[in-house]
Amino acid sequence: MTTTVELATVPSADTPGTCIYLHHDRRTYILGQVAEGTQRAFGSRKIHLGGTEHVFLSGSVGWDQMGGLLGYLLSVGGAIEAAKEATITENVKRKEKGQKPLNQAVHEGISVHGGDNLCHILASCRPVIFRQPIKVRPIESRDDPRSADPARIEPDWTDDAVRVWKVPVRRARSISPPKRRHEEMSNRHEQTQTQTEDGSPKGRSPISDPEVAARIVERVMFSGSLINGSVLPRRWIRDLKPTDKAVIVDGSTMKPYKGPFASDGAELSNPYEKAWVFLEPGDSIGNENDESGLAVNHIPLPKTAYGDTSMSYIIKCHDRRGKFNAAAAKEYGVNVKDFKLLTSGQSVEGKDGKVVTPEMVLGEPQPGKGIVVADIATPDFLDSFMARPEWESPELMKHVCAMYWILGEGMASDAQIQQFTEKHSHIKHIFCAKDTCPDMITHPGAAEIQTKLRQIDPERFPLPQFDNTVRFPTPRADSPVELGRAGTSFQLMPRVAFDDESMAQFPDLLAAAKSVDKDLISLADEAKAEATNADFLARVEQSETDIPNRDAEIIPLGTGSSMPSKHRNVSATLIRVPGIGNYLLDCGEGTLGQIRRAFTAWETADILRNLKCIVISHAHADHHLGTASLIKAWYEQSLRDGTQDTLAISCIGRYRMMLEELSQVEDLGFHRLRFPSCPSPDEQDRDMTTAEDLGEENFGLRSIKRIPVPHCWRSYGTQLELTSGLRIAYSGDCRPSSAFAQGCKGAHLLIHECTFGDDKQDHAKAKKHSTMGEALGVAREMEARRTLLTHFSQRYAKSDSLRAKAVEGEEQDVLLAFDLMRVKLGDFQKAACYLPAVGKLMESLDKKGLDRLEDTTQ
Repeated sequence: MTTTVELATVPSADTPGTCIYLHHDRRTYILGQVAEGTQRAFGSRKIHLGGTEHVFLSGSVGWDQMGGLLGYLLSVGGAIEAAKEATITENVKRKEKGQKPLNQAVHEGISVHGGDNLCHILASCRPVIFRQPIKVRPIESRDDPRSADPARIEPDWTDDAVRVWKVPVRRARSISPPKRRHEEMSNRHEQTQTQTEDGSPKGRSPISDPEVAARIVERVMFSGSLINGSVLPRRWIRDLKPTDKAVIVDGSTMKPYKGPFASDGAELSNPYEKAWVFLEPGDSIGNENDESGLAVNHIPLPKTAYGDTSMSYIIKCHDRRGKFNAAAAKEYGVNVKDFKLLTSGQSVEGKDGKVVTPEMVLGEPQPGKGIVVADIATPDFLDSFMARPEWESPELMKHVCAMYWILGEGMASDAQIQQFTEKHSHIKHIFCAKDTCPDMITHPGAAEIQTKLRQIDPERFPLPQFDNTVRFPTPRADSPVELGRAGTSFQLMPRVAFDDESMAQFPDLLAAAKSVDKDLISLADEAKAEATNADFLARVEQSETDIPNRDAEIIPLGTGSSMPSKHRNVSATLIRVPGIGNYLLDCGEGTLGQIRRAFTAWETADILRNLKCIVISHAHADHHLGTASLIKAWYEQSLRDGTQDTLAISCIGRYRMMLEELSQVEDLGFHRLRFPSCPSPDEQDRDMTTAEDLGEENFGLRSIKRIPVPHCWRSYGTQLELTSGLRIAYSGDCRPSSAFAQGCKGAHLLIHECTFGDDKQDHAKAKKHSTMGEALGVAREMEARRTLLTHFSQRYAKSDSLRAKAVEGEEQDVLLAFDLMRVKLGDFQKAACYLPAVGKLMESLDKKGLDRLEDTTQ
């Protein structure tokens, strides 16, 4: 049996965290950070995620460390469901042929291990993620396994493949933990964070009991069943049994009910008090509209506080038996059928009744080799890390082959870390940090297509930003230190073998540019001649004199649906309006990374500081899992600038609650957010927000209009009307909506979903999406001046077949979106000149065998 370790991701614009993939013949483990972009990187690097059974999150639990975990879990669940459906389909065929049916593979679910607030963060997302077909068990570690006995060497967790020692590191007490800026905050959101004279925090709110949050994750969100919902049935306390997992509402938050119980003979003070019971998977919840039920997705969790722990790990394989010597066993007269007993550790009878023990026929046992995952984000964890007893334990450090250092920027040069690596120079030390790893392109396929499109239309297709250099000095030849590169892997068992050829290669964008056919370049030249013709430009100018903000730039940051793919990220569209502000329509996972790929560092800072509003159209994960990290980046930019800016979030009330609960774990800048569509947590969501609702902080807007559209629960089409008069209509996901078309009549720009081609009408109806023809029908009914179609099913890897429809229609005011494309509102007709050349390019790529993805659209 072989065990391998691969560095799946390292810090980059696409993948801000370090993720390590450990694969055993029986199991797959994810170690380190599952940051945004992880699942997309797995797809680009062809790493299988469906077999994952355990995730060991390192570092301090926060969105930076686990912002990609929810998407990862959803993708694993989707892979499991797809495998089940494939087996069912295959068995139908096998039955017709009289063949034996295949056994349905069983996935036992995923256990997620981590430190303080793991359960709170996962359960905070209950308003947007529930009823998933995969089981998830959060294991939140709060104690120090070696605090009482530093010499304790028993593993803290084990299964049949690996042993794990958890190494919690506490923040130095002389340095206060990160805190909100009190001078900016209202008392309502403030978290007491005063200090004693020695600098240690006092009066801090305690970290919450994780029990309620864990139950929500296991029984509501990821129960392994699509049947149970987010509503819990009511029981009287007198009817509860000790085996029931129940909650009561204390004030405005949930807390677990732990007794007393009438079934135990206890006398109850209030036997008719309400309690709500978490169901077992498959149990019926009865009537979901029963007023006696508790909808856990709008009742707040118990409040929590910032954690002070960063988690590291030692992971080792089990010792393995030595090689079986069949010749020796036969010499001892052992029956062949008893060989397996010897290999399993049992003694058997040989010739003349002599007992043959395993030691007599097995070679030297192989010690279980291992790795260390050391996560130190900031200097205030360093002294505590170095003082851990594990590093001085010969038994625990024995047979450790590699140590992955997940470090904050600048930490790799620290003298203590350098001394540690020299002291343990027999171990390979891999530094994974922003300054020790190149910001290389993670998705070469998408970058190469972008480069080829740039050869056709350089004005709308800029090169992605990247930096293949490393700021950290190259380690000397005899150094035990190695700088992390994605893709590097090695065999851990049965014998250590490092693979120096496995690292991901830098994409050759120059070769991609040169590979564009000369005929296509000629077509592009013809398009340029047409687009720069004086008569053509005069006609464009005359037809657009009444369109405000023609210099507004539209940048699709993600144009795919359901889940990220190597060619398309999930939904997000940025609108930059010079002199007014920037507006983001949906914010799928990895949106911040897409901004950093599309723009220079200076431009990214400008985009963040001028961000005015984020619209969240509905609660499907592919439309909003990047919001928390983007808000945090916006807030940190405002702190660097020294401004007191606020940011509008147009969303439903339950999404507001999710952001508020996430902000209890880390400072996202929640106190600077404004929610015009749900001004307070207790108010009903509004279908229309007017200028009065926006108040003095108008965010460059006259109004935000929200119109319910047919898709999932509380889906909204949205119109932003800017103070300049520019009107932008955004459909989100939906079936064609006449109410949306009429409510946004005459919009200057329509951005509409176009999930399926017209040949997939049945798919569109079943999944409540639109075809291309239907989206264009909405544009005509709306009388939209310009239309951008986006949100394509991932079955269209490059929107090739969809493009053909648009070209045939010769629509001068309609464009199809590509990731990282940049087009000005006044340049739609110019961009349309290049469509024939763009179409020919995409056709040529298809003929070269670039893959299509199976449809998994929600």
